[in-house]
Amino acid sequence: MKRTILNLGFALGFMLGLSADGFAQMSDYDLLSDLPEGWEKVWIERKLGVAKPTKYEVKVENDTNQVLKATSIESASALWRMLDIRPGSVGKISWRWKVERTLSDKTREKTKEGEDYAARVIVVFEPHLVSWKTRAICYVWAAKQQVGSIYRSPYASSVGVIVLQSGKDKRGEWIAEERNFVADYHKVFGRQPELVTAVALMVDTDNTHQDAVAFFDDIKLSISDPVVDAERVKRRMRFQN
Repeated sequence: MKRTILNLGFALGFMLGLSADGFAQMSDYDLLSDLPEGWEKVWIERKLGVAKPTKYEVKVENDTNQVLKATSIESASALWRMLDIRPGSVGKISWRWKVERTLSDKTREKTKEGEDYAARVIVVFEPHLVSWKTRAICYVWAAKQQVGSIYRSPYASSVGVIVLQSGKDKRGEWIAEERNFVADYHKVFGRQPELVTAVALMVDTDNTHQDAVAFFDDIKLSISDPVVDAERVKRRMRFQN
């Protein structure tokens, strides 16, 4: 009898563990695909200081597929999709990107003077919209940093940079990416994230006075057991406008 109870307890614990990790209920959020009319009211452009803005526009590929093209000529601005989601134990972001014009391999990305990237996808955390305390994970297509490198931004220690692609070898190719940003956040900051407040895209060349061209498509979030505050999202979007 005792052994039976122990076996049942073990089985129940195993099943609960699978429910929390292996079979967690996932919710998907399609943030960027097909770019319907009015997409620019959802993806809000934020300029950076006195730099002129990067040009973001819709392009059609393969006759029907609409993708986002970003052209930076000594410029810097980002597109923000405001969110308000408390992630569970799993939080994934996936997207496709292509870089047509990369930066020089002499770019010193770990310095303020060289902190430019041909493409960035950024997951923003915590409820500090315009504060230097805002934490973020910045996935980048670097000029020369080794793929897999993780370091802090020279402008803000609250921003962790993770290099997914680097250099010119895959220039002109569509690359599919997927990251568990909850795990990445824990790796960079040593704790679980409390809140996802935005996803941002950026192509910037203002520090290095270079040019870059990148494309983005199919940006999605998959989050286990999320809690979404729809009204707060609306208020934040009004604040941005």
